[in-house]
Amino acid sequence: MQKLMVIPFIFFPLFGMAEPFVAGLNAMDREHYATAFRAWKKLADVGEAEAENNIGFLYERGHGVKQSYARAIQWYTKAADQGLPEAKHNLGMLAFHGYGMEQDYLKARRQFTAAAELDLGIAAYMMGLIFYKGHGVAINEPRAREWFLEAASNGSPEGQFMASYMFQAGEGHPKQESEPLKAYIWATVALKNGYAEAQSIIDFARIQFSDVLEVRAQELADRCLTSGYEKCPS
Repeated sequence: MQKLMVIPFIFFPLFGMAEPFVAGLNAMDREHYATAFRAWKKLADVGEAEAENNIGFLYERGHGVKQSYARAIQWYTKAADQGLPEAKHNLGMLAFHGYGMEQDYLKARRQFTAAAELDLGIAAYMMGLIFYKGHGVAINEPRAREWFLEAASNGSPEGQFMASYMFQAGEGHPKQESEPLKAYIWATVALKNGYAEAQSIIDFARIQFSDVLEVRAQELADRCLTSGYEKCPS
């Protein structure tokens, strides 16, 4: 399972805020964390949610500032209270792992659900993982597959990979039947989005295909991608 990373960067603020926000991004790319902090802090202090989220990230990781989960939580909460899905997800990750607070899967689920309802794919993936692994709930493969498919449809490579994996293994299917065509399509999409492990699922699915079916599978995978995930298997 791919290790998840907290999401520090999101949409650019509008108007006069864009320049310092982008300056912070550029400083972060160069690992000039203190410069990034200064650029974003000015925006965070006037209530810019994206900057608040990024300041929270810097405190969580100790980049340019003394590491502090308490301050990370404070800044993430400010951004989450404004409805920012990435901040809700970040709070969920802290609760999920027990960083800066007691490990609390229920609290994590609430934050992930709220972020997923705002179409954040990685949050839907975490909900899938919770039901797949049984983190604080009974293992439920059908629900896990539903969440992974939601994540996949919202652009999460992790969700796309797990959807393909479950289709290939027959997990979550009422009769535990493998669906290699669906597996191939989502694995191809995941691979296109940088999830290298998806190649193994593609190779395994190909063994079960005729040449004609493989051509068709590739056509369907291309349609899935070009439709913005609207014409993909479920």
